Amino acid sequence: MLTVRNLRPEPTLSDWFRDNNNLLAGLILWAAALLWLAGIQPRLKESAWYHVSFVEGGLMYDRMPDEAACRASVADNTTACLSGAELDGNGSGH
Repeated sequence: MLTVRNLRPEPTLSDWFRDNNNLLAGLILWAAALLWLAGIQPRLKESAWYHVSFVEGGLMYDRMPDEAACRASVADNTTACLSGAELDGNGSGH
């Protein structure tokens, strides 16, 4: 019968955390940076008017001084003029 000796012990969960602690720290910092960036975006005002366009699946909007200027800036069917309440969608006004 063949006997194998001096095998390395199987790695545990704590070994995995020790080996990957730099990766985990980087992922946590990356997630914190994304949350910070999401939090600093400008808030919508329900009473303001926005020139809205759709670019590569994303919604781009620029605040306009009033409804007339907003409607004048809409040139084709790729853009729209919406109030902040319409753009927000849930009525919370944030």
